[in-house]
Amino acid sequence: MTARDVKAAREVLEELVTEREFQRLANRITDAARDADTSQTRATRDRDRATPRDVSHVESARLRADLPEPGAFRKALSSRQRKVRSAAKNKVLDAAPASQVHAVRTMLTDDDPQTWRRVNGELHAAAGDVQQLSDNDRKMVQRLDRTIQSYERINDRTHTVYVAVELPDNHGDVNFEDDLPDTLRPGARVAFDQFTVARHNLHEAPGHDSRRCVMLEITTSRGMYMGRSDSLDDTTHLLPRGMQFEVVAADNGTYADGAKGFREHPLVVQLKESS
Repeated sequence: MTARDVKAAREVLEELVTEREFQRLANRITDAARDADTSQTRATRDRDRATPRDVSHVESARLRADLPEPGAFRKALSSRQRKVRSAAKNKVLDAAPASQVHAVRTMLTDDDPQTWRRVNGELHAAAGDVQQLSDNDRKMVQRLDRTIQSYERINDRTHTVYVAVELPDNHGDVNFEDDLPDTLRPGARVAFDQFTVARHNLHEAPGHDSRRCVMLEITTSRGMYMGRSDSLDDTTHLLPRGMQFEVVAADNGTYADGAKGFREHPLVVQLKESS
């Protein structure tokens, strides 16, 4: 487990939650109005947006998936699926300008996660509005945005990924739906203001074997595969900032353990993308 791998939950005042919800709504309205302004170039409109544009698409019904059904077994990603996603990743990184490669390295692959923590913290405080960051941080965030978008443009399939949420110390273990905080129960809305590291294989997600972690399950065409193409345990996936979801279900989940066996997590919380 690294500093980039887990979302640490903490309690916040209800007033602050409401304030950020209003800010996200205002940002969406402003971005939509900006998109309708044909007096500016597409590049200028994208630069001035609060959150990145969704350019993903999945045209083939065969490659379009939904969230797993209740009681479904979560298989590990196959070798073929790894190779397809990894080939697209390599194509994007090989064609990316040096400034984007530097943003990927600084945010994601440097041994020191200090920049990841700081920039994601700034995005959290700003409810995802990159325009509130310093010019240098805004440029780095938007370069990472563009790298992800380059992957989304050539990707032709959905991804089912898992995000670990570590509960605060003052919250009890989670074994059943009733143990969840209200903000993670069905019907609640969840916003990812920051970049988020996910895994395609549930057994790779940090805390998959802990009752102190809730597993979020998301099926999406968004984001960029950052993992490997071989059989080693690395199916890392980077989700973009500015995503919003609704909690649609919560149940225990049985999943492949990576060693030809299986395990069970007491509670997998399913999220569906919302506008």
